[in-house]
Amino acid sequence: QLHDEVMTIFIAGHETTALALTWAFILLARHPIVEAKLHAEVDLVLNGRLPTLADLPKLPYVQMVVKETLRLYPPAWLLIRQALAPFSLGTYRVSKGSQIWVCPYTMHRHPRFYDQPEGFLPERFQPDDTGEAFESRLPRFAYMPFGGGPRICIGNMFALMEAELFIATIVQRYR
Repeated sequence: QLHDEVMTIFIAGHETTALALTWAFILLARHPIVEAKLHAEVDLVLNGRLPTLADLPKLPYVQMVVKETLRLYPPAWLLIRQALAPFSLGTYRVSKGSQIWVCPYTMHRHPRFYDQPEGFLPERFQPDDTGEAFESRLPRFAYMPFGGGPRICIGNMFALMEAELFIATIVQRYR
């Protein structure tokens, strides 16, 4: 299992981060106001130097951009699981061995959970007045860019950190 988890981080983790970054830059190019806010934060905090891990808490808008990108375009847009036992899902009866398809792409656009679900609105991830994160105020599995439960991506925190550092680095040199 350790071997499989390490291989997941080194192989699968790079492709998914690259996909997320690609979508982030497409979204920024289509939303110049968001891009300007991002540049303003990065320029103020970093002043032209490379970001470090210690800078990330001072770059909350960078994190909001990453999380909103992952909401709209989760790299793992479809998760497939197999039922280990029969169960009911609402009015549906699921048999043991059935494949269950979960689509974060669709869930992340559900109007019950997201105002303007098709919009690119990084500010939705702004913590509330108590500091509670937006995603923690959502029902379980309403935001799951890294899956959830016992099969959640082992590299989720690393991927967020990596994406934030890449974006903060790249936007200093390119628009």
